[in-house]
Amino acid sequence: MKRSPIYYPEDELVQKHQNGEFNWVDYIRHHSEAWCEEYESFCKEHDYDEEDDKAAREFVDHKNEEFENAIAEGNA
Repeated sequence: MKRSPIYYPEDELVQKHQNGEFNWVDYIRHHSEAWCEEYESFCKEHDYDEEDDKAAREFVDHKNEEFENAIAEGNA
């Protein structure tokens, strides 16, 4: 995955996605280097195309679920 040196705070990413400026792939690319690396591994593990917006959405849903579980377990 091509990494971008420009990363945005979560609230800006949400705004850019909501206004149509970013798709889910862009959202990940501009989130953090860690997310880019995790997404690359996620796609390899599931045999997904990294440019597929549906795969990117599934990854974002996965990350949100991880976060919610961490909160529920008192780890976030």
